[in-house]
Amino acid sequence: MSISRLMTFAAAAAASMSAMEADAAKRPCSEITFKEMPTLMKYGDTTRRGEAHSFAKDPTVIRHNGRYLMYYSVWSYDKEHLPKDFGKRPNGWWGAIAESRDLVHWKRVGDIKADGLDVPGQLEMWIAPCVKKIDGKIHMFAQCRVRQHAGRNECLIWHATSEDGLNFKFTETRPMFTPQNKWSLTRAIDAEVYRVGDRLMLMYATRETPGAQIQRLGIAWAPYASDWAADKWTEISVEKPFFEPELPWEMKCIEAPTVVEHKGIWYMFYAGAYNHERQQIGVAWSADGVNFKRYRDEPVFPHGKPGSWNAWESGHPGLFVDDDGRIYLFYQGKAMHNGDYSLSCVEVVFKD
Repeated sequence: MSISRLMTFAAAAAASMSAMEADAAKRPCSEITFKEMPTLMKYGDTTRRGEAHSFAKDPTVIRHNGRYLMYYSVWSYDKEHLPKDFGKRPNGWWGAIAESRDLVHWKRVGDIKADGLDVPGQLEMWIAPCVKKIDGKIHMFAQCRVRQHAGRNECLIWHATSEDGLNFKFTETRPMFTPQNKWSLTRAIDAEVYRVGDRLMLMYATRETPGAQIQRLGIAWAPYASDWAADKWTEISVEKPFFEPELPWEMKCIEAPTVVEHKGIWYMFYAGAYNHERQQIGVAWSADGVNFKRYRDEPVFPHGKPGSWNAWESGHPGLFVDDDGRIYLFYQGKAMHNGDYSLSCVEVVFKD
């Protein structure tokens, strides 16, 4: 290599390193890494379509009474596995629960049971549930797809509480949250709640109107000390979404936000790209819990290597903070485009 070419290469490398260092200087932590569990955690539910189709997606986890409870979405029963006592309940997507003592080995407990609500035109119930322990009490914020007044089938966010983590009771006979903005459908899915000072924040995913092609995020808040009823919520993202796809790998979708606070900074892990389109996980951060900027322009947690169980996709993140302060990332994955979803987790490590 000539001296002039060597100098050019060195200058380019220095410029690249300088840009990387400048980018890193803007970040609240130097690096986010992931630690594998002692053995691979891989879970699927076989009750709906048999052993040939182990399936689970949209994870969220809490710890209660000495055990871990994981809530997730399952699809409808096929004819062969439909329970004889199922009755006239809608045979659509539903929420289910598994339990564990070590975060690795999971056993199904049953479907999510919720009383105190009969939704007219109910189609699917408790999909992609967000379950959190708040001040020692278990709360579920979950989407239910119903027939709305315009005839369109859409999801809204409902709220229920539980004493045991298995049986829930609704706090109202109407949705807890319905978007009130100028840019989206009357639709809210993938709820995520977290505290910022005296406010309970609510993130949700929805699509633009009239096209309904691009999935974006909205954000609202309610007084933390209130009952979080439908009349307590104030939408922040009235004029436009607060977070939307911008990068090539995000394609046309940002969804499944999940938030954790670490040393005064809020980190939002999110899914980029729609399901089946090689969804991957990115991270954004915020100093105030409301305004988020991307941690970096590439997925922080991409899909797996060829031949791995999640080679096609790693998506729909769900963060869980254990009693000892350790943080875990639960997520869904699958090996191929038409494969069945399974759930797994890794520990999240912030290098400050």
